[in-house]
Amino acid sequence: MREIEIVDRAPVLVVGMPVLAGFHELGTLVPAAWRALSRSLGDDDRPLAELSVDLGDGRYHETVGVLVPLEDAARVRVPGAVGSLVPGGAWAQMVHDGPVHTIAETFGRLLAWAAEQGARPGPHKLDVGYRLDGAAERHTLAVELSPAP
Repeated sequence: MREIEIVDRAPVLVVGMPVLAGFHELGTLVPAAWRALSRSLGDDDRPLAELSVDLGDGRYHETVGVLVPLEDAARVRVPGAVGSLVPGGAWAQMVHDGPVHTIAETFGRLLAWAAEQGARPGPHKLDVGYRLDGAAERHTLAVELSPAP
């Protein structure tokens, strides 16, 4: 994969624990959602992801869970889980090989690159590569690109 590339993603779901909060609350509530997911999920080997949707006014809807094709959503058995749609279409993406606490910086680079290309980021951001045991893992970070007006 090139450092940053535009890809055409098929629609998928993140099935897991929802978090609806202001930006300043995410640092506490998202880790709590991962812990709740870990207790319910067990030894699932499917990719784990966090989907972030910017609702505006500093509010976000996050879903931490299992990344699955649309047709497999019913196979994820997690009490209290929701299925959040990761829309298909054009996304800018890159690999993050650093520590988890620097993912926000990498998303910043991705957003800056999209702006330099004249692309309009959409409200969805996707981070695939989490592990329930907390071990380091490569993450694929992606930002939805909105169609030109």
